[in-house]
Amino acid sequence: MNAQRAPQSPELQEARHLLAPWLAPLNANPTWYGSIYYERKRKKIYDVDFKRTQVADSIQSGVVLRIYDGFTLFEQATDDLNPDALERSVKSLVARVKTASTIQDRGALRAYHAPTWSNRLSANALGAALDPEILSQIPANPTASTPVHFGIRFEENPLEGGDAPWIDRGKHYLNYIKQLTGEVSMKIDDLSYLRVGQSLSCEESLFLDPESNLSQSLYRPSMLFLLMSGADRTYQRVGGLGGIEALKVQDCDILTLLRDLRALQKAQRLEAGRHRVLFSPGLTGVLAHEAFGHSQEGDTCARGRSKAWDLSRTGEIVGNEHATILNSPAIYQNGANSFAAWGSYFFDEEGWLAQTQVLLDQGRLKDPMTNLTSALRLGTVRTANGKRENWSHGVYTRQTNTYFSPGNLTYDQILQKTDDGYFASHAAGGMEDPKGMGIQVGILFLHEVKGGKLTGRVFRGPAGGDIQMTGYTPDVLQKIVAKTKIEDHSQAPDRARHPFIEVGGCGKYHKEIVQAGCGGPYTLLDQVVLG
Repeated sequence: MNAQRAPQSPELQEARHLLAPWLAPLNANPTWYGSIYYERKRKKIYDVDFKRTQVADSIQSGVVLRIYDGFTLFEQATDDLNPDALERSVKSLVARVKTASTIQDRGALRAYHAPTWSNRLSANALGAALDPEILSQIPANPTASTPVHFGIRFEENPLEGGDAPWIDRGKHYLNYIKQLTGEVSMKIDDLSYLRVGQSLSCEESLFLDPESNLSQSLYRPSMLFLLMSGADRTYQRVGGLGGIEALKVQDCDILTLLRDLRALQKAQRLEAGRHRVLFSPGLTGVLAHEAFGHSQEGDTCARGRSKAWDLSRTGEIVGNEHATILNSPAIYQNGANSFAAWGSYFFDEEGWLAQTQVLLDQGRLKDPMTNLTSALRLGTVRTANGKRENWSHGVYTRQTNTYFSPGNLTYDQILQKTDDGYFASHAAGGMEDPKGMGIQVGILFLHEVKGGKLTGRVFRGPAGGDIQMTGYTPDVLQKIVAKTKIEDHSQAPDRARHPFIEVGGCGKYHKEIVQAGCGGPYTLLDQVVLG
């Protein structure tokens, strides 16, 4: 099937034409760095359950005007793109910056100048060139005024056919799940709740500064299966960036959900203590996200809220040879699949082009993720991690796709190596204390493993609910025993560049929700606390 790319919408082209003239007054002072960020997001949600079918449609758009004067980053956001309203917003922002310049003792000057295209294409601060998916969409010899558009690649157009294909797909899977209940010795009446939820988000953004004129169009489809029998539940969420190909589900996946739900009806309670446990790729990703994801966010480090910054300065080892964690918004082929990973994009909301970054290298901490201001404050490498919940929220250093590097075992080999332990397949949230280095990974339930084989028995938490893996992050990362290859059912060398990344989200400061992907290989840990 021939791949296509998401084009610019008429609304994005109009915004580029409308906003470009306002860049000059934001850079009127030679010490200022002014920029403009615009986003437009349209999201459609399709929910099908036993009783109803719902379709919801929302559109939000807005612009953020920014001036960094060498001391402070000033922002003014608005959803009114009327020229008169924009002029008032620009004048208000400029006046605020001029007023601040009269204040004494503003701290150290940290000047910033926009990188030219020559800088962007030659910079190699993270030790790797820009991804071919980015390079192939940049025109030859670009200048500051060259419009550079990045469109996500897709095979099956998610916009074709309107709502009907989405509603039909949801109803198909709802009925198909009902039909499969008999194959796992369940009745339809055993399902107290069944939901097939789908969403399609069309996300467009524009970034302008004195040296660049960037835009991107992303399609983000996802699908959620949620099955309940009484208070017991199982779920699976699929998706990515691209087309309908990101929503492919195998029959065996649905049967696994039903079998797990059936097994939960007879589940025993786990005895709290130290156990040997094999994490699925999704849970491995949650471990990476919580372990040295949040503590390696540059603004958290700059505020003195992360012990990781201190540990990296002293060179302390915080994990064993298996503990390599990466973050990348530039995963345009998810594992062996053709679609991009959930937390990917081409540039962040401050116009920085996406690249892969190593956060932890065999237990040794590397530079943190950053946005513009945290990189300046820390005096470290700038990365493409400046993200907002939406245009009306502040920008922070945020994770994109966070994952463990692969190992060298197949799935069968690592299951055999698990010996007598447990297999954890469904995440139930997670938390980390960046300052104290405490970590918590929620697990929906555990499958028993005996002699390297799954027994079919399932365990829930000691109190009857979810299970929590807890500990001190460096201690947990010292307990990794082994990891699988990316293509874990093949003996051949991996062809894929990145492990599979699952659909996820991330909150910061008890709010500020953004899209984030978590992944990695199957990962075996020994003697970790489960309770």
